[in-house]
Amino acid sequence: MKLKTKVWLVSQSLLVLTAIIIQMTFYGEMKLGPLLGMPKRDYWDIIRNLEPEVPKYVLEKNLPPKMYDARLPLSLSEITAANLGAYRKAYRQEVGLRMAFKGGFVVNIIYLLGFHLLYFFFIRKLNQAKPIG
Repeated sequence: MKLKTKVWLVSQSLLVLTAIIIQMTFYGEMKLGPLLGMPKRDYWDIIRNLEPEVPKYVLEKNLPPKMYDARLPLSLSEITAANLGAYRKAYRQEVGLRMAFKGGFVVNIIYLLGFHLLYFFFIRKLNQAKPIG
């Protein structure tokens, strides 16, 4: 295996490990789901942006969505009145988790391109350099 491949694999592995640590840290900090009374959802349900199940008590009481769904664009007074503050935060955390997941792929692609460009640049410069002595 070439030195270039080894260096790239080690550095890429460190980058992926860092992305996994970030994802697990973000997910570990989440406490609730985006709907009133909902526990934290499964990681892959959040990443795939699956629609959460509406809790049974909401269906039984026939509540309007503004009273239980923190994903809706609500004003601060509506959020406070429905006691959705923590659930709104959970919704924002879910959005952030999905964004960080996508960002990890973007960073890896940028790194791949940057690594190869810099590698060729440095190899060319080393080959052009005159030996000392």
